[in-house]
Amino acid sequence: MENSTIYDFFDKIFSEPPQPKNSIRLQLEILNNNNTNKTETELSDIFEILLHMFVYGFKKLALTFNSESINLLKQYYESINIKLDIETAKFDTILFKSSQYLARYCVIDPSSIFSDLNEAIFIMNHNQFNRSRLYQYIAVYQDEYESLIFINFDFIL
Repeated sequence: MENSTIYDFFDKIFSEPPQPKNSIRLQLEILNNNNTNKTETELSDIFEILLHMFVYGFKKLALTFNSESINLLKQYYESINIKLDIETAKFDTILFKSSQYLARYCVIDPSSIFSDLNEAIFIMNHNQFNRSRLYQYIAVYQDEYESLIFINFDFIL
């Protein structure tokens, strides 16, 4: 994919139905899972790429936060050998004190999901945490005052 952007790759993935598990090989060196001892910088880069893919696919496929849409997105991620995990919690301000929220990596700017912009905007957590595994990186999306949505990824081994 010389001279193309990551968004060209996302567009190609989401322009077709989901492919079988582990059928799409990424040529991004950072996503090579042969080395399980990745640095925090490598893991955060991987997480952000996968999160950009999430927002792009969500928009491209005109999805909503329901089980059918989430299952479809999970199939797309499985095609690149990634597990997508989404937890939805009914909105309650007490969630802002939960460990899952406090240890989040970032919050997805709500305007990123429903705007015409390609690029998502992430609001980084000012608290620093050591993370040694991809699944420890969590993004949060607040669906107005309906729910908080926790998103993370992991390699399928």
